[in-house]
Amino acid sequence: MQTSFHNLSLTAAVFLALVTQRLAPPTGEAKLQHPQSSSSEAQLPETIERNQKALLRQPGNERIELALADTYRSVHNDEQARAILQTARRQHPRSMAILRAIATLEIDTQNYDASISALRSALVLAPSNTDIKTLLATAYLKKGNADAALGELNGILSHNSNDALTHFIRAEIYADRDQNEESLADLEKVIAVNPQYPPARTLYTKVLLRLAKCQRALEILRPSQQQSALDADSLFLLATAYDCAGQKDQASQARAEFEMLSRAQHETAENRVQSLHLVEQANELAMHNQFPEAQAMLQQALEKNPDNAFAYSQQAKIYFSTKQSWQARAAITKALEIQPYQPDFLFVQGAIEAGDGNLAAALASFHAVTLINPQEADAYYEVGKIFLQKNDRPRALAAFQKAAQL
Repeated sequence: MQTSFHNLSLTAAVFLALVTQRLAPPTGEAKLQHPQSSSSEAQLPETIERNQKALLRQPGNERIELALADTYRSVHNDEQARAILQTARRQHPRSMAILRAIATLEIDTQNYDASISALRSALVLAPSNTDIKTLLATAYLKKGNADAALGELNGILSHNSNDALTHFIRAEIYADRDQNEESLADLEKVIAVNPQYPPARTLYTKVLLRLAKCQRALEILRPSQQQSALDADSLFLLATAYDCAGQKDQASQARAEFEMLSRAQHETAENRVQSLHLVEQANELAMHNQFPEAQAMLQQALEKNPDNAFAYSQQAKIYFSTKQSWQARAAITKALEIQPYQPDFLFVQGAIEAGDGNLAAALASFHAVTLINPQEADAYYEVGKIFLQKNDRPRALAAFQKAAQL
């Protein structure tokens, strides 16, 4: 891993966290939050079904539409969430909550033009809305238009000079342009609001080091017994700060810790990549009925990365193909513990249950697949087969028709 304190760009995750929850002390509230699903994470498919039925009873209900889209995002089906939000926007063209939800989705999926379009529409409705302006600045910045982003940020600060999040994003732009004094001035305001916020502390330290303010950088970075262990980026900065202050022994120690942690992180990342490749190779072997060789490769994949859910799922498929029901059930259970809402895993679980004659459990699994991904034709087909076994011909016909339609 190579780290440079001249590389100041924020990650997508950090940006979305910032604009979704305004930078403030821990007790601060987020602004303009759209309705959230009331479900617990273990009941998301049921929540989808409940919201779908509620929407049939109350077509065009904005709150239900937002909750349903939010739940689809929670199960990682952004396409379905987008379809719901686009329909909701046609029904409620002046809804700020819907426009904001669309913008956030499009930023998250890197469709920045679509996000900017939604945010501009929102600003027509509420020209002074700081939250929307900040999102718009973020979308501009992610698209690579720093000038437009800066214009929005300056506009916010002209009306509210104490907005810490806006100062933070503007400080990042200034730092990327090597306008370090301007960046430092913004960061001082951010640190005054929330001195323990990690992204702000990191950016603040980088700018301090650029300006050779070594002692202040050390005060920010030097670990104390109350602080948790530093991450690799912070260790790199700490070594740089010690060098800047002329403390060579401490710099060498920090650099050694940085290199050790970097190697460990690199090895973990490399193992994850190798694990994915091993699963791909195992899939090829399994397709040629080379099951023992495939299972051995899957075991290697899990040794490289014990959290590789697809390795467990492939194990389950092989066990199922070789009539080892108990082992198949155990493997797919592990896969679902890691990724509970992966439709492929739920489909495998349904096939295992159906193979054992547990029709109710199989139906529940296949039904969950259709809730998470309504475009999954194979799941509707399996649902139809189960209803046919239960002599429920009308419901079997409905499921088969849906499968054929898809």
